[in-house]
Amino acid sequence: MYRDYNDKVNFFYVYKSVQHPEINNFVSAFTLEERLKHVGEAKRRFQTEIPWICDSMENSIKKAFGGAPNGEFVIDPDGKIVRKRFWSMPSKLRADLEELVGKSLTTTAVEDLPAVFTPEVRDIASGVVPRIELPGGLSPLMIEPQADEENPFFVKLRVEATRGLLQKGEGQIYFAAYLDPLYKVHWNNRAGKVIVKVKPVEGQDFEKTDFAGPDVEEDADIDPRQFLVNVSLDDKREPFEVTLTYTVCDDAETFCSTVTQSYIVNLKPTRDLGSRPGIFMPAMFAKMRELDHNGDGNLTTDELPEGEVSLYIGHVDYNGNDVIEKAEIDNFLQMFNNGRGFDSSNNDGQK
Repeated sequence: MYRDYNDKVNFFYVYKSVQHPEINNFVSAFTLEERLKHVGEAKRRFQTEIPWICDSMENSIKKAFGGAPNGEFVIDPDGKIVRKRFWSMPSKLRADLEELVGKSLTTTAVEDLPAVFTPEVRDIASGVVPRIELPGGLSPLMIEPQADEENPFFVKLRVEATRGLLQKGEGQIYFAAYLDPLYKVHWNNRAGKVIVKVKPVEGQDFEKTDFAGPDVEEDADIDPRQFLVNVSLDDKREPFEVTLTYTVCDDAETFCSTVTQSYIVNLKPTRDLGSRPGIFMPAMFAKMRELDHNGDGNLTTDELPEGEVSLYIGHVDYNGNDVIEKAEIDNFLQMFNNGRGFDSSNNDGQK
């Protein structure tokens, strides 16, 4: 925004579809009401005074701005986009604003801000259910949760397919059931396992259509439930139905519910759901420390892979000084590990 607009710049966050489920334990909302509650939870945990704008469930704001996953836009008082960036870059944004509005009388660093991210802490077991090894080339599929008037979607289903299945009709489908932290519930393992049932249509051959979650020694946990099945398809690519049955209890132990909910799965990939941690993120960032050639604990731009500098700086350089400092690396990797995204010491099998 320009100097003649009261010398003021307004900042806004846009909350859209979650691109990487499990990062800080956030998952994609199924309804606008849920998404608004997710915004409230994000505001509480990030402790920021910057206003949040909630995108529609059709992600109209994201699409209007070109679908950028971490976009950055400067809009003047007349509504014209005067700067845009596919990937947010704090140092570049500061330079843009200095050119458009003028230099600030004071320079605010990240450590000067009152906002401090508060990770979710729950006294429920996690990391007790081993993750399954997944094939490469998985793409999230479009799913349509079927209305449930009795219960919210305590659990969010995610469905992905291999490239071979979508292109040639032979491959695998991955089902994952994530607890939505919005509802502060956990699996009740003594009441039964998570059950997934697939209802294929003609021309769809699933190796099996009924799946049961693993045996878990803990009475309760919050780990996702994962299933992988071989599938062959004809040329029609018709949608199929999935039902998910589970028992959850709230952390305060005021209720337990056994719920069965249905989804229609379309054999069409969607970009709105992004990718899981363990596909894109670990390949890029999990072994950042190995890039520290001079051993000082920091990463300068000349130590970063050519062609990927902006991605590293955009993700990890929180204070915008074009140096990824040791503390920033530690905070970034801790964020992913808290979300069960990857093990920064061992990235094997998650490329």
